[in-house]
Amino acid sequence: MIFCSINGKEINDLAVNDRGLAYGDGLFTTAKVKDGQVDMLEQHVNRLIKGCIFLGIDIEHLGDIKKLIISSALTYELAVLKVIITAGSGGRGYSRVGLSNQSSKLIIMISDFPKHYFALAETGVTLAVSKQAISVSPMLSGLKHLNRLEQVLLRQELDSQPVDDLVVSNANNEVIETTCANIFYLRDNRWHTPDVSLSGVNGLMRQKIINILGNINVSSTSIDELISAKEIFICNSIMGILPVKRLAQNELLMSQSKRIRDQLIE
Repeated sequence: MIFCSINGKEINDLAVNDRGLAYGDGLFTTAKVKDGQVDMLEQHVNRLIKGCIFLGIDIEHLGDIKKLIISSALTYELAVLKVIITAGSGGRGYSRVGLSNQSSKLIIMISDFPKHYFALAETGVTLAVSKQAISVSPMLSGLKHLNRLEQVLLRQELDSQPVDDLVVSNANNEVIETTCANIFYLRDNRWHTPDVSLSGVNGLMRQKIINILGNINVSSTSIDELISAKEIFICNSIMGILPVKRLAQNELLMSQSKRIRDQLIE
């Protein structure tokens, strides 16, 4: 981490009784900074606002969140910007009763950009299938909340594997995503992406690709369907689009995935 601010002040001290720490009571978004500009800024800000409304976190006292994000990114040529909003300190147990409506915390952090993504964009990534399954949670699906223990466990599994990422299914045996990215795959001459209405995250890059390409089939996906795909790519707001060169033992084509990536950059 090379920069941190809390509620607009350049500090990195958080109260130990903050509800984000105690209960994961909050949400986050992660953006790419290039030449001092935040990619998909409006979408990231809207995600934060909508998420706070859904969770009932009052952010009015935080002022212009968008302005704070813009000013934090200005001096960075290439970086990762993460915004966390917690419900703050207060309440009793899980209850927020008694919590001040000005207690929420806006944390902005700047970190180095993972430059290995540039190489993977050309060479392609390798995937294996995770042995673990994430939960089915329609109440929280799609939301980038602070409860990320499933992803921590998945990352532990990935760290012991000789691959770049893992394909993750939910408890219904439906393919959802990778440990950190959404999935698109080409099968029967049409692009598909798993339905994330019951599990996983509806990533901003996923939404952007669906809007640009159109005619994307969003549906429940089995691991057999994914393994039989002609092409696969994974995506998120930081990596952009990364073509997949191998899933398990299956070698994949990458030409159409790279074409979509180039189209997205234009």
